[in-house]
Amino acid sequence: MSKRGVIRAISILVALGCFAYLGFYGWNYWKSSHTAEKVVVKKNGLHLDSDVSAVQEVITESGETRKLYILQQYQDLYNLNKNLIGWIKIDGTKIDYPVMKSLNGNGEYYLDHNMDQEEDRNGMLFMDDACDVVRPSENWIIYGHNMASGQMFGDLDLYKSESYYKAHPKVKFDTIYETGTYDVMFAFQSHVFQDTEIAFKYYQFIDPASSQEFYSGIEEMKAASYYDTGVTAKYGDRLLILSTCDYDESNGRFVVVCVREQDD
Repeated sequence: MSKRGVIRAISILVALGCFAYLGFYGWNYWKSSHTAEKVVVKKNGLHLDSDVSAVQEVITESGETRKLYILQQYQDLYNLNKNLIGWIKIDGTKIDYPVMKSLNGNGEYYLDHNMDQEEDRNGMLFMDDACDVVRPSENWIIYGHNMASGQMFGDLDLYKSESYYKAHPKVKFDTIYETGTYDVMFAFQSHVFQDTEIAFKYYQFIDPASSQEFYSGIEEMKAASYYDTGVTAKYGDRLLILSTCDYDESNGRFVVVCVREQDD
């Protein structure tokens, strides 16, 4: 074979390889998108035969049995996957997803698995292992991938813009037991610190030990926030902390902090 023929053959093989990669990537993207859309359809299309909420029994720290009532709109999804812990939605955005929490304490499972427990590069939104909605922790942290497609928390960093915040000031987060609406309070960049570093670590801000620790954390996040929303929180308020990757620095994170609206 001539030199020109060898070059042509190599070029063809390279082109075929590229087409194969793009095809595989495209198929995975479609599959992930389809899976996420399918879950939303399941939630919105539920038809329950009974008006009675499903009951889940848990054992309290004192050894007593406590009954929790699962909201009807989540009963069927919960029956499909007992790791379902809630649902988050931000009106006018792509964020409209179930939130998972691994029963065996392996939070990283949902970094690359979907609700059907299939491998999925998008993963799912999931709650920090240290958070609890049954014996409620003070604050809840939800993690999700910053996907280029905008899926999961791919659009979360749009909150770097104050105008975007003003158009999307509220976050709806239901646990499977109760509904909730939260006001966006802060939006800031951070990163994962070394264990030995002395710094405010938002991902450990789950159960402040005192009002002093709570307000100290609030001041740290306010100082780092891109803008002043005017929204405040007092000790005892529940915070919802949304976290995704930020690629401006190594181990970077982008964080949106919300405070639950008080029931009237």
